[in-house]
Amino acid sequence: MKISSGNWRELPPPTPSIETGDSKMNLNDFISVDPKMGWGAVYMLSEFAQWFGNKNYCT
Repeated sequence: MKISSGNWRELPPPTPSIETGDSKMNLNDFISVDPKMGWGAVYMLSEFAQWFGNKNYCT
């Protein structure tokens, strides 16, 4: 991971990333907020609070 100055916070490991012919790095699939990509749902705060029943967050 890099810090705001562009320097490494920790150096990447010296070994290549784990991948196969069928599987490549997919981290971006997990951090995307595109509702059409990946699993799960993306909520606005008010929707999240309504879905999980705590309306105290929506003032």
